[in-house]
Amino acid sequence: MLHLKTLVLIVLFYFSYVINAEKDFYRAAVLELAQFSNISYPPADILRKNLEVYDIAAKTAAKHRADILVFPESGLLPFEKPSREWLLSFIEDIPDPKTVIVNPCEEASQFQNLPILRKLSCLARDNHLYVVANTADFKKCDINSNCNRNKDSENCTSCPDDGHFFYNTNVVFDRDGTFVAKYYKRHLYFEAEMNTPDFPENAYFDTEFGKFTTVICFDLMFKESVKALEKPGVLNVAYPTYWFDHTPLIFFAPPFQQAWSMANKVNLLAANAHYPPTGSLGSGIYSPNKGALIYTYNPDGRSKLLISNVPTMQDSSIQVNDLGPQRFVIENGHVTPVEDEEKPVFKKECLTTVFKEGEKSKDYQCGSTSVDHYQFKKLKQNEGEIEICDNNFCCSLSYQAESMNEDYFFGVTGKDLSFYNVFKFGTQSCFLARCESIEGKACTNYILKSNTVFRRVEIKGNFSADQILPFAIDSDVRLTNKNKWSFDEKSQIMYSNFNKQSSLLFFGLHGRLFDHDKDIYNQSNNASYFSSIGPLLIFGFCLSLILVIL
Repeated sequence: MLHLKTLVLIVLFYFSYVINAEKDFYRAAVLELAQFSNISYPPADILRKNLEVYDIAAKTAAKHRADILVFPESGLLPFEKPSREWLLSFIEDIPDPKTVIVNPCEEASQFQNLPILRKLSCLARDNHLYVVANTADFKKCDINSNCNRNKDSENCTSCPDDGHFFYNTNVVFDRDGTFVAKYYKRHLYFEAEMNTPDFPENAYFDTEFGKFTTVICFDLMFKESVKALEKPGVLNVAYPTYWFDHTPLIFFAPPFQQAWSMANKVNLLAANAHYPPTGSLGSGIYSPNKGALIYTYNPDGRSKLLISNVPTMQDSSIQVNDLGPQRFVIENGHVTPVEDEEKPVFKKECLTTVFKEGEKSKDYQCGSTSVDHYQFKKLKQNEGEIEICDNNFCCSLSYQAESMNEDYFFGVTGKDLSFYNVFKFGTQSCFLARCESIEGKACTNYILKSNTVFRRVEIKGNFSADQILPFAIDSDVRLTNKNKWSFDEKSQIMYSNFNKQSSLLFFGLHGRLFDHDKDIYNQSNNASYFSSIGPLLIFGFCLSLILVIL
């Protein structure tokens, strides 16, 4: 005889299916986790504390009819891991769902030594949700077998000294808890404890509401994530991330997430970590036509669960918010609904503390991407037209503002972007930005608040890029309302603001030339080199911010 609570859940899920079938949408949930990551605690305690929040999030998502729940990158394991030896104490050898069908929740005895995999499987089964989570996988390495597998490569990857490969990994479970997909991160972001896969593969999984692929954080910057969408029927991307914010352009998390969704014409379910000291925050659910269906971007130190209806068809014109997007704060084991959009707690300066007074936390800092290769012109009048050419790439700005009492610049580049001297990105980019000069150098300090009201902005460029990402950001780093701007998907972005008084902070187009990219960090021959200098690069980055502030 069925337990009454189970029967109620079944009835709720049935009606959810009926509603979804009629409305052509599914309900997605993403968790932005303010992780417990104190490595002075035993690893088992760290896992337990974070899984407790996962459990609350899954139950809340199920209660509000969610079909799929995405957890953030490194949600269970601290991003800054003490060592590979420390990881060995609880990292799991995860099977390949392509070769073996397993349900860890139902096969508890077989998976008693894989508590992470078993718990995630049970979260999916007990709440009747698809679950996408990030963890770490390890595989023992034997040099002979590894080189035999890699026989088609000129340089066989040798085994690490400890005899294991560690992979940053996404795992996916269906509603019954069956393990259905696994994905290894291709492009590591200063992750000295992790390895890149010799044979990276895309990961896909099917649901009754559409086909999905899944990628991890930094991977979304590269062409492989775009190529993964070429498989027929893929209209959805589950995206765990632990993003490190950078200004300007699209390099705040929600603007990048929205731009990528719109440029690639897919729904993007983005679950980010929440750790303001590294500028890691900002999650959302996005559709290509509407942009952000719901998002959060607020360095308040709290975990948030976002839920929204998502269209199942690319050209859907349905109203997907019939049930309304929902946001919840999860804090100290309690779930609190948030009725209105969060009030941001940013202060004016990007490079200063933005936590509220009296809050016991480290400073949030957002680092600036190098703009030395940009050509800049300052806006001097209330309205005007500017054209800048750089490396055969030309971009024009036409604008009208109520006043020009704050510093705004128009920047253009046709040169590749060097990122910490270990990543190179092919770019064609032009943008309008609220920023200030320091010692005569344009756009050195980016400002997070503005009072300038633009009535009209139009930016055009002669792009030859493989992909063009549009971005529109208001004061307080809020996504500009989608009804105020449009992008022709080729060369032009337009903004009009004749009815409402809101201030534009950043606005423009970021083109990507993927064939120009170079990922020095993840080249296998440099693995040992970067395992030693990776922390120094991050330290140098933080030090440079302090110097700018001083």
